[in-house]
Amino acid sequence: MLKPFPILLLPLLLATLVLVLPQERAVLADPDTQACSSLQREDIERHLSTKTPYRAIANYDETPPQYAADFTNSIPSLLSTGFAKQGCHPTRIWSVIRHGTRNPSKKVILRAQQRLVELQQRLLSQPHPNLCPAEMEQLRNWSWGHLNAVEDEKLLVAEGEDELIELAERMQLRFPALLPDMYDPAWYYMKFTATQRTLMSAQSFATG
Repeated sequence: MLKPFPILLLPLLLATLVLVLPQERAVLADPDTQACSSLQREDIERHLSTKTPYRAIANYDETPPQYAADFTNSIPSLLSTGFAKQGCHPTRIWSVIRHGTRNPSKKVILRAQQRLVELQQRLLSQPHPNLCPAEMEQLRNWSWGHLNAVEDEKLLVAEGEDELIELAERMQLRFPALLPDMYDPAWYYMKFTATQRTLMSAQSFATG
């Protein structure tokens, strides 16, 4: 029977302020020609420093690791154990995994709701903004007022749930012998801190 492996989800600060763009592209105007040119969303998301979405830079390699089949040349002493002939194979997994993307703190939410509205109004008030009509309409309709600074601070969001589900799916493909398709809680030991974001992250990982 497979032995449990611990997954520790540590709470770290994350405050994300991203102006939502269409999934396929954002279009900006050329200041000289006033013609729109394409700007792919991923071109922006990959350069947001600590606020870069995990899906934009994740390791999507699902290939099972390759292990050495023979250590005879490098570690001759292993011959006496018989291990060199058998080669390496995984027996358990230990992982320390950060919680998924969450809402900012109360302080950041309040500051952002004020500052982002100021920036929105400054852009909309320009007589000749360097934005195409479609982006101007998105900017007019944009709002971050749906977040309650007290009730919603630091809560795991849907993006964070997807991150942990997909991470678990990739780990399962890389280590099929340790992570079978059928989940059995008796095989795994997951530990998380007393916060909603780490609890939901652990549940999302188990779902994946």
